[in-house]
Amino acid sequence: MDDWSVPTRTENDALRAQIDSMLDTFNAEKSALIDAQAQAAALVSVWSEDGLVRASGTIAGVSEVHIAADAFKRATTESLGRSVTEAITELSRQTSQTQQHALGPLTASMPELSDLIPGAPSIKDLIAELTPPPPPPPEPVVEAPGRLVDDSDDDEGDYFRNRSYLR
Repeated sequence: MDDWSVPTRTENDALRAQIDSMLDTFNAEKSALIDAQAQAAALVSVWSEDGLVRASGTIAGVSEVHIAADAFKRATTESLGRSVTEAITELSRQTSQTQQHALGPLTASMPELSDLIPGAPSIKDLIAELTPPPPPPPEPVVEAPGRLVDDSDDDEGDYFRNRSYLR
């Protein structure tokens, strides 16, 4: 008489192959996640349009702001402030894009937790909530409605550009 409660060798081999396949998939996804994490945390550097300010950082934040040596000769404090804001805003936009590019394929192939466990929250929704959208570009400074501020001929800028403080 045969005992049907004892698994056969074929069933054991099939179960072992299934577990090995799951482990291989897990290891491949773990490796892809580590690579994506390294890409997302890569250092990004950007320059302001006028070439006066360089901002560097990662998705974690700004790590350095470099101001060109001749910045105070070429710009006023107001325009230099706008250059700093411009560089940091562009840095934020680029690091956000880098993060989305690196983690996008992983989140696309990630199974939904709610598919596995009824009533569980959506992991994709959680990741979307934790990933802020890139900031909008800064608005130009206006002196009066419809007129942009032109600080190219202000006395303070000339004072520093012409080194009047040395006289």
